[in-house]
Amino acid sequence: MKLSNNSEKFRDALKDAVSSYQLKPIIKEEGIVESVEEGIAYISGLENAMFYEVLKFNNEIKGIVIDIKENITTAIILEKDNDVQLNTPVYRTGYIISVPVSEDLLGRVIDPLGKPLDGLEPIKTKSFYPVERDAPQLFDRDFVKDQLYTGIKVIDSMFPIGKGQRELILGDPSTGKTSIAVDTILNQKDKNVICIYVSIGQRKQSVLDVYTTLKKHGSMDYTVIISATSDQFPGLQFIAPYSATAVGEYFLDKSKDVLIIYDDLTKHAFSYQSLSLLLKRPPGREAFPGDIFYIHSRLLERACKIKNGGSITALPIVETQAGRISSYIPTNVISITDGQIYLDSNLFNINQRPAVDVGKSVSRIGGKTQIPALKEVAEFLRLYYAQFLEVEIFTKLGVKVFGKTAEIIRRGKRLRELLKQPRYKHYQVEEQVVIFFLLNEGFFDYIPVDQVNDRADFILEKIKEEDSEILIEIKNSKILTEEIKNRIKKLAEKR
Repeated sequence: MKLSNNSEKFRDALKDAVSSYQLKPIIKEEGIVESVEEGIAYISGLENAMFYEVLKFNNEIKGIVIDIKENITTAIILEKDNDVQLNTPVYRTGYIISVPVSEDLLGRVIDPLGKPLDGLEPIKTKSFYPVERDAPQLFDRDFVKDQLYTGIKVIDSMFPIGKGQRELILGDPSTGKTSIAVDTILNQKDKNVICIYVSIGQRKQSVLDVYTTLKKHGSMDYTVIISATSDQFPGLQFIAPYSATAVGEYFLDKSKDVLIIYDDLTKHAFSYQSLSLLLKRPPGREAFPGDIFYIHSRLLERACKIKNGGSITALPIVETQAGRISSYIPTNVISITDGQIYLDSNLFNINQRPAVDVGKSVSRIGGKTQIPALKEVAEFLRLYYAQFLEVEIFTKLGVKVFGKTAEIIRRGKRLRELLKQPRYKHYQVEEQVVIFFLLNEGFFDYIPVDQVNDRADFILEKIKEEDSEILIEIKNSKILTEEIKNRIKKLAEKR
């Protein structure tokens, strides 16, 4: 029977494929688990293992190399270790632990390994970024020039944060640290900033609350949530902030501005402390290992502004106990960052929210990023507030004050009231310029203190209705001209 032309072509192609095929051996370096305890595996036989290399146990359970000795390789198990038993085989993968990166991450909730936690389909990408990466070189960095607006008056005016800056948020439990971080993410809507929120050692409900808030306000479209909750292994909690930074660096390499919230580095330090004690490394101050400073410094050094490119702005959160900012982890992170926003529990308890302590908070480089208009009206606010706090104590003692002192107290009370701000209510930079200009000009001096914020909002609404060009001109020109000042005064005096 004669073959058709198509059959002959198929037969010839099959012959060529068979003749050209070569059997190649698959070489795997195999080790054996010698012992397992509390998420740590001690393995023999992996002579060529690399630091931070991914290992695969049976049932595809992953671990990473954390310590290498002459005959034993130590690995952190990143997933459930119930099936990791003595004498089970372990294989090298040959690659350093990485996280999948792509635009599809926006709007998703993932774990530090890139696995979805939101019930949606897996992330499809061929691009992976290592969780450990050298910080950009000094010559590749640029000066911090542009302000990242939180929408929170007390921060944007007194403690401005620049794109590429590292600004610490610290305070006692339940003083509003996460609230400030989430409000900052919400305020990036339509500002072309990619936001990454990484939860380290938090309760699942806390992560769900953040996700629900961002989803409700339409902010998940530009946000990635990376979660390593308290019920997960210390190893997974340990790599979580590095995974978040790797995702941020993917967008940084695309010349985009990125904001990363690390919530929080205190629990990250505890996770590393647990690992170090299990690894029998000698403890140091407060039982933390000696390299605890290094693990945070190498993380936060990756936040920067790139020349002719994007930026990574880092807002690490650290928890204090009884207001002790001099304890080990807070002082470590304070020395690494470019400033701190300190939240005081006493202020929080008297309903001064956000509870930012103006005296203990600072932004070391953010002042250079403020637009001239905001810098002009906010330049002396901290001085006014400090003077007010100094003399206010006399009124509490029943001493009558007159003249300049009375004026300081009168205006200081109204400034303190203006710094109060409810959650989810954000003020754009041009609105803040108007509010603090009116304060400096004395327009709130004789208004009852509890009505100051209402009065400021009322004047803003009238400006938007009757002369909205004022706000547009401030936003575009970034300066406060005499003409604009007179137009603001005219509208404020009419009411």
